[in-house]
Amino acid sequence: MPFSASEFNWQLILIIAAISALVTYVGDVLGMRIGKRRISLLGLRPRYTSTVITTFTGVAVAILTLCAAAYMSASVRRAFFGVNYLEGEIARLLTDQHDREGELGRMEFELAMANIDLGAMERALLTASSDLGEVSVKLSDAQRQAASLQSERERLTIQVTALDKEKTQMEKSVASLRGETEQLKRGLAEMREGRVIAFQGELLAQVSVEGGAKPADIGAALARLARLAEEALAVKNRESGILGAGDAPPKAAITENEKKKIYETLGGAKGRKLLRLTAPANVVQGQLVNGVVDIFDSRLIFQKDEVLMTETIKGGLGQENAADILYTMLKQLNRQAVAKGILPDPISGAVGNLDSLDFYDAVDKISDFSEASSVSLVAAADIYTEGPVDVRIVLGE
Repeated sequence: MPFSASEFNWQLILIIAAISALVTYVGDVLGMRIGKRRISLLGLRPRYTSTVITTFTGVAVAILTLCAAAYMSASVRRAFFGVNYLEGEIARLLTDQHDREGELGRMEFELAMANIDLGAMERALLTASSDLGEVSVKLSDAQRQAASLQSERERLTIQVTALDKEKTQMEKSVASLRGETEQLKRGLAEMREGRVIAFQGELLAQVSVEGGAKPADIGAALARLARLAEEALAVKNRESGILGAGDAPPKAAITENEKKKIYETLGGAKGRKLLRLTAPANVVQGQLVNGVVDIFDSRLIFQKDEVLMTETIKGGLGQENAADILYTMLKQLNRQAVAKGILPDPISGAVGNLDSLDFYDAVDKISDFSEASSVSLVAAADIYTEGPVDVRIVLGE
């Protein structure tokens, strides 16, 4: 391996050269002086004495050179004084190197084996990754199916709940219909026997009560309502022949719960109120009629002498056509009165009250008209919500 000039220890070289030159010079001078004086050392002849001095001078030069080199360079000191130690260290290092090389070989073998195992693991990982991809796809499909099944389950649950509700309602309806059927059967049987004195929903009586009525006034109105119902039932059933001369008249009553409801409603009510007593079910002869009381607001619908309807009719009509026209006017008035707030009869739906004699008398007069004339229906009295619509027929020229 080539060295450059800068790599030499020029300082050490110069010092060694200077020391060698000095020692040589001193030895030469000393040898010359000993030779001139012919000095003898240890009984030697002068010539041999000079040779000995020269030899010692060379030895001194070598020793001083070594000392200077050792003093100036640690590497020289180690080379001169630590050779055995360095040889031991080299041997130990060589042994360590061999051991390390063996360990390295073993590690290289293990690394090779690990590389083989790593390759196998990579192949297994690739296989597992492929399998994982398939599993992920299957899992996604399963999740979508689960979500679809959950939605279907929720939809079916809602349908089942709705069907349960419908079933419950239908069961209630069926039970109600069965009850109504049984009631109708009993009613039909009683009707066949001719003993029904009041039908379900039939209006038995009605009275009006002014707003702010006292409890005593309300009690009197309820008593009057029951009495009117008994009188109406007695008249109707005697005329129909259901009740004979010796039969006891029907009895009508109002339950305590109904009375309590009426007292609570009318106690702080304002304005005129109407109390209507109706039959809750078909009542046969001999049974007590426990009527149901409905409360309505009562207000003035038509004033007395108010013209409710007017029609112009042509002359020369026969009695049949005149009756049809007048009957049609009354039906129209009935619908008009209901629309304005008149309460109709729960069963017949009628609101009017016109004497049959007045009707046929007006028919006779209308059929006598030779020219067109007007026919008016006029309120015979103030007409309230409870009715009846009591009218009189006014014929014009």
